[in-house]
Amino acid sequence: MLKIILFWYKTIAAKAATKVLTPDFGNIEVTEILNGYWLRYKLLKKEIIKEPTFGGTLMVHLAAMSTAFYQELKQRGIAEVRATKYFYDIAWRVYKIMGKFSWNIARLKYQSNAKRLKYATELLSAFPFNSPSYKWQNIPQQDNTVLFNCTKCPVADYFEKKGLSEFCVNTWCALDFPLAEMWNAKLERTNSIAGGAKLCDFKWKPIN
Repeated sequence: MLKIILFWYKTIAAKAATKVLTPDFGNIEVTEILNGYWLRYKLLKKEIIKEPTFGGTLMVHLAAMSTAFYQELKQRGIAEVRATKYFYDIAWRVYKIMGKFSWNIARLKYQSNAKRLKYATELLSAFPFNSPSYKWQNIPQQDNTVLFNCTKCPVADYFEKKGLSEFCVNTWCALDFPLAEMWNAKLERTNSIAGGAKLCDFKWKPIN
């Protein structure tokens, strides 16, 4: 099952990368980048230790794929900021597919935007960000705000070991904010594990 899902991600990511990179790179170079990052991932995945949950293992593999792509761009002389932006734009095209799936299920179940928001976050914490690979602390809600903390994140741990915590903050962590907008909400977070904090504090506020 893991191989099938990773193949799906590889296919979707390749399409997204082609759209993002084509304006600045020729077709041949885009192909070389995609081939190069996949070869790097194949080497990185040998180091991956299986997580307690399937979702956690999947996320660490995606972190390795992210690392491989970033390394490939850097190897080609692309500046850190630019390489990070390329990856962010590509990753968002993939992440929003996951977000739309959860949101569409929530829309079918609830009429209230606040209840949809709570349910959508619960779906993602059930899979792929599920315990015990991830650890969550639910906080009593204030009004319609959805509050919870993440106290363990295998992706943040992976990037820290690779010396790429800042890259994680500017890509993986940053993608939660446009996700909130897509869910008709505003996300507030003071810090994250990847940013050096002990936990990621999530505060999701429905817009309407």
